[in-house]
Amino acid sequence: MSSLDKYLYKVPFKWSFLHPKYWGTWLMVLFLVICAYTPVKIRDWIAVRLTGFVYRIAKKPVHVIDCNLKACFSDMTEEERKALIYKNIEMFLLSVLGQAELAFRSKCHIMSRYNVQGLEHFKKIVDDGEQAIFVAGHTWGLEYAGTYFMAGGMPMVTFINEHKNPIYNWLSVRQRTRFCDSVYVREGGIRVMLKGMKEGKHLFFLPDQDHGADKCEFATFFDTQKASLPILSRLCKATKGRIIPLHIAYDVEYHRFNLTIEPPFDCSGAEDCKESEAQFLNHLLEDLIMRDLTQYMWILRILKTRPEGENCIYKKKK
Repeated sequence: MSSLDKYLYKVPFKWSFLHPKYWGTWLMVLFLVICAYTPVKIRDWIAVRLTGFVYRIAKKPVHVIDCNLKACFSDMTEEERKALIYKNIEMFLLSVLGQAELAFRSKCHIMSRYNVQGLEHFKKIVDDGEQAIFVAGHTWGLEYAGTYFMAGGMPMVTFINEHKNPIYNWLSVRQRTRFCDSVYVREGGIRVMLKGMKEGKHLFFLPDQDHGADKCEFATFFDTQKASLPILSRLCKATKGRIIPLHIAYDVEYHRFNLTIEPPFDCSGAEDCKESEAQFLNHLLEDLIMRDLTQYMWILRILKTRPEGENCIYKKKK
């Protein structure tokens, strides 16, 4: 038994999941399953029509998005922010209404949902017997990006964030273990990453996650400061992994996900100190986000950790 097995995340189905307090959740799951089998043009039409309703009732998420945009783009007007928030919610709905595809539809159907550019860069790494470290931001289509590689037979180190609702935990594990053998909780951290890559698995590295001031270093991020975890160079050194920037965005015209795989590069120039690597990661994240501001998960509290002396940006002013 491995010492890292304690970080394995398993959620077997329990009869307690059928308790009446979860019936509302099951109705939502049923709706998403129906959406998964609904023709994509009709499903997207429904998503667009729901956007105004969600925009009006999602007060807390809209507040978080607005706070992030204010901090990152100080010159953006209130009208511009409102328009971007509305479009961001639309992109969320376009992605989430189809996400049950990943848990219930066939592999053939799932693989038909992508337009892929730059796959040759990844194939070259695989042919050379190396592992890829995909660097990506949290866009609404991120689940589709990971599933593309796993459904294609590529072994991946897979993590999961635990939900408060056990039904969503069960469904998340069901979805992610369709095409891989195991998932880990994020507390496993770099030890799980190293173990997985040494076993020949590839990895997604998400530099926009906030791990707290104790582990992170601050660096410029658009018009503010953001805490980033400077471990990418260590991962590369320890595993000889190749860094590949990756971006995925939903194409509303063709009703598919555009998955872009960039040529590999290294961050050896950023490993001299933690501060320079944090800046390297933030600049890379900026570039990925600016490809389409509407696709990014601005709902995340990516600026929760603040430099000493700064107040939390998400507190509502009285």
